[in-house]
Amino acid sequence: MISISKKVEYSISLITYLSKFEGKIISLKDASRELGLPYRFLAQLASSLKQGGLLESKEGKTGGYNLEKGWKSRNIYDLVKALGENDHMVKCLAGEKCVREAKCSAKLIWQKLETVFVDELKNIKLSELQ
Repeated sequence: MISISKKVEYSISLITYLSKFEGKIISLKDASRELGLPYRFLAQLASSLKQGGLLESKEGKTGGYNLEKGWKSRNIYDLVKALGENDHMVKCLAGEKCVREAKCSAKLIWQKLETVFVDELKNIKLSELQ
């Protein structure tokens, strides 16, 4: 079964939460408390999302995060890549060595499924998370 990492799951929760306050700076501690997610992990994710151009930040006592201006045109795939996540479904498609590769007849099926999955990630706009 395909699984979504905690990084992606929590980042989607954060983006959804911030979308409710579009244009306002929201404290990450407030977001952590409201979402019931670990603050330190959320801070790491927010930093990655900022570097990936999905979030803006403001430092200081009234600091926090808000969504980057063009966030509505971005998609889930952009979020996955901003987090540095691997978008491959199985190791052999990621270029890793697989002991079953010589006898595996499923690689073509995995490639097709992966293409469909990645295409869907690219089709889901972050604005749909509101």
